[in-house]
Amino acid sequence: MASSFPYRPSIDGLRAIAILDVFIFHLHPSWLPGGFVGVDVFFVLSGYLITSVITAEHHAGNFSLRKFYQRRIARLFPAFLAMAIATMVAALFIYSAQDLASTGESLAAAVASVINLRLMLQGGYFELSPDAEPFLHCWSLSVEEQFYLVYPILLVLLHRKSRKTLMIGLAGLSLASFALCLVLTQLRAPWAFYLLPTRAWELLAGGLFALKKPGSWMPRTSKWAPLAGIALLIASFALIREARGFPGYQALLPVIGTLAVIAGSGTGQDNWLQRVLASPLLVSIGKLSYSLYLWHWPVFSFVDYKLLFLDEWPRALIKIAITLPAAIASYRLIECPARAALNRPSARVPAFSALAASLLIGIPLGISIRDTNYLNVSGSADIKLTFNEKQTAGSIILLGDSHGSMYGHMVKQLTDELGYRLTVASVASGDPLPLASAGSSTRKSIWEHSLEIVRQEAPDVVILACQWTAKLDQDGSRLGAALEQLRPLTRKIILLTQPPRLPPNATREAIRQGARPPFYEEEIQRTRRLHVNAEVLAMTSENITVIDVENLFHDSQGAIPLVDAEGRLLYHDRGHLSDRGAQQVKARLEDAIKAR
Repeated sequence: MASSFPYRPSIDGLRAIAILDVFIFHLHPSWLPGGFVGVDVFFVLSGYLITSVITAEHHAGNFSLRKFYQRRIARLFPAFLAMAIATMVAALFIYSAQDLASTGESLAAAVASVINLRLMLQGGYFELSPDAEPFLHCWSLSVEEQFYLVYPILLVLLHRKSRKTLMIGLAGLSLASFALCLVLTQLRAPWAFYLLPTRAWELLAGGLFALKKPGSWMPRTSKWAPLAGIALLIASFALIREARGFPGYQALLPVIGTLAVIAGSGTGQDNWLQRVLASPLLVSIGKLSYSLYLWHWPVFSFVDYKLLFLDEWPRALIKIAITLPAAIASYRLIECPARAALNRPSARVPAFSALAASLLIGIPLGISIRDTNYLNVSGSADIKLTFNEKQTAGSIILLGDSHGSMYGHMVKQLTDELGYRLTVASVASGDPLPLASAGSSTRKSIWEHSLEIVRQEAPDVVILACQWTAKLDQDGSRLGAALEQLRPLTRKIILLTQPPRLPPNATREAIRQGARPPFYEEEIQRTRRLHVNAEVLAMTSENITVIDVENLFHDSQGAIPLVDAEGRLLYHDRGHLSDRGAQQVKARLEDAIKAR
């Protein structure tokens, strides 16, 4: 099912420039600081090509939305699915339980083409932990796929009007999108970066360009526009910096540069730019660009995560050595054959069926992976997670904030082994203790919901773990007040003290940049933590057991261990244990549960 729009090798050459810049930036940002704007080049190219194809087919009288979406499925879906499956399998062996849970959630969002929204709410592109976000690069695919859902219908409707209406309509939408981009970049930069409404002007700019006749944007006699376009792209890649008011007005540089290059390579003349962009090497890389884009980021993430103690250059070489064969294999064995097979008219039903099946399987699977590997109550404080409901050996409730949730995976394993029912009511970023002041809110506090759950369940054991420095620094009496109300409702309460906090130079990124053990807790943080831990330890009584985790997470010299004997990380981040770290506490917790 070939498009009626003629193939232009120079477009693949421009794709090659875009993917190489993104690749180099992700390999090491300092090597090409603005390389991430290669994505903006792809946006313009997508708008240009999609508009060209739809317009050509509309004028020929053979445009069909079903045919259009079938081509999109054939073009994007098979290679994406292969990458997603391989990424989840690798994450299963490489990531901690918490990071695996996050990857599962990202899988669901990526399959549903809304991962840009998830990342927008989670944090800025330049602020996230890149080695634990193997689907991070899929944000741009989500933006394009959202655009594909709306734009073809809009374009066909506008084509039925006058040409003037068509141009004014698209130009008006583009200007509105650009204005929104400028405003949101100042107010909420992550929203401006990830949202389709603030990125649509880049795709629409390519679309508007495609609607003009060749050469009408740039006189054939002009030899400077393509040179200016290349200069603008080079300036973009070299001068634009991450997280400095981007996209905003800065995105004009790669957008205008891309348009000028398209014009300079499409005037019909045999100019130097067209010859360069149509060179066999650039065309080959351009054809490989989608597979390169798909596979490079998961590989980079896993290598950085697993080999964080390895020096920079060996890691870079390993990334390249894995990515290039994976991309080539994906292109030749998956992308090309699948596109040819799924583009056939007879393959329309199988193509749409395969997409639907992937949505129906991929989204629940990702959510299941998240819920299995990170036990945390989110959204509403009155929700609880229950496990092993038919077990009769006893019952346990896990309460707390994110420090309670970081033990959830381990506690679930332990209750499985002991035959206990388990209820998880810990809330990351929540406050599970009585508030100092009830205030005027009519909503129940997390503490009130937690107490209600304990009252209803009447558990044998309540486990409570918190970031005590945040909960008890201002009012140490809050823990005593909580225990006073919990004691009559359960046979035993188990409190866990707060483990040491890693210093700033013990992050994975800092280690990749050269920081090395031993790592010691900052003195001011250690003093605060030991003070509140002492308050927790003082709560020990007849039915209150306190497990002090202090000596599990520092050696005789006070250094904090970062990995276990198998080289697995003990910390998820500076303040939270990984599932491997939580395993260090398992034996003590088991003894406390069994003790009478």
